[in-house]
Amino acid sequence: MSYKDFANDFKKGIMGDVLFFYGAEDYLMDWAVQQITGRYVDESSRNIDVRFFEGDKVSAWDIMGEARTYSMFSEKRVIIVRNYLPLYRKTADAGADDLLKFAKEKQDTSVVVFVLESRYADDLTAYAKKLIKAASAYEFASLDKADLKSFITKRVRAGGRIIARRELDYLIDVSGYYLKGSSYSLTQLDADLEKMINACSEDSITAGLIDELLVGETDKFVFDLVDAVTGGNRSKALSIAEAIIHEEDGSMQVLALLTKQFEIMYDSMELSKDGYSISQMAKMTGVNEFRFKKAYMAAGRYRMSRIKELLVQLYNIDRDIKRGDIDKDIALELFAATACP
Repeated sequence: MSYKDFANDFKKGIMGDVLFFYGAEDYLMDWAVQQITGRYVDESSRNIDVRFFEGDKVSAWDIMGEARTYSMFSEKRVIIVRNYLPLYRKTADAGADDLLKFAKEKQDTSVVVFVLESRYADDLTAYAKKLIKAASAYEFASLDKADLKSFITKRVRAGGRIIARRELDYLIDVSGYYLKGSSYSLTQLDADLEKMINACSEDSITAGLIDELLVGETDKFVFDLVDAVTGGNRSKALSIAEAIIHEEDGSMQVLALLTKQFEIMYDSMELSKDGYSISQMAKMTGVNEFRFKKAYMAAGRYRMSRIKELLVQLYNIDRDIKRGDIDKDIALELFAATACP
C-alpha cells in the first residue's frame, strides 16, 4: 500500500496496530509517525509513552515486551523501531519469527511502527517481505508530479508566498527530483523551499531566486559559458573563463562539466531527429530535464558536426592536461576563445 493508502486508512481509523513503513521518502514516513503519535499519545506524556529503538541494538523480545506495557496517561503507547536489522540484512534474531506472529495480532496497549529509512529501500530481505504481509505495510515512494506540485504549492502558501505555474515546473526541473538515481528527496526540497520563502523579497518566488538557491555556482558558470560561446560572444566567454580561473581548482571542474554538457548537446541533436520531446529525451538519457533543456537550446545554435568537433577538442584538452602538455587555466581560456561560432 502507498502513502495515499496510509492517509486514507489513518483518516478512517482502520490501520493496524503493527505498521511497517518503507520506501524512498523519509520525510513522509516521519510525517506519518507524527500523525500516529499525535493521535494516540497525550502531549504531556510523550517522554514516557513514545519509545524509540535503533534496529541494530534491539531484539524482537525487547520490542514485544515494550509493546505489551500499558500506559497510565495515553490511549496507547507508540513504539518506533528504526531500521530493524533483519529487514535489510540477513541476520539472526531469536524472536524474529515470533515477531511476525505478533505483527498479525491486535494490540490493545500499543501501536508499533517499524521504519526502514530510504537508504535501505533497495535492501529489503526475505524477512522484510514476510513482515509486509504480516503487518499493515505502506510504501512511501516518491510523489507523482501532481502530488509534488501540491506539496510545493501548500508549503509555499504556508510561508506566505506564492509560486506561479511556470516557476513551479521550473523548480521541479532544476531540483532533479525525478532524475534517475537522484538522492534529492522531499527532505531536501522542504529545506530548499524554506530558504526560498525566507529569501524572497516579493510575494512570488521567481526563476531568478530558484537559480540563485538551487543551481550551484559551478553549474551557473558552465551554463553561462556555454550560452556565451554558442551565442558567439567571445569577450563574455573570456570574461567568464577568467572568473572561473580565479576560483581554486575551478578550471578542471568546469572543463569536466563543459564536456558533459557538450555530450548532452550532441545526444539531444541525435535524438531530436526522431521527433522526441525534451522530456522524453531527458528521460531516455537519464539527464536532469533542466540541464537537458539548457543543452538542447544551446545545441540549436551549432551544426552537429561543429558540436562533435568541440567535443573532441574537450576530450583532447583533458588528455593534454593530464599529460602535462598544457596548463588547465590556459586550456580553458583557449577553448572559450576558439569555440565561438
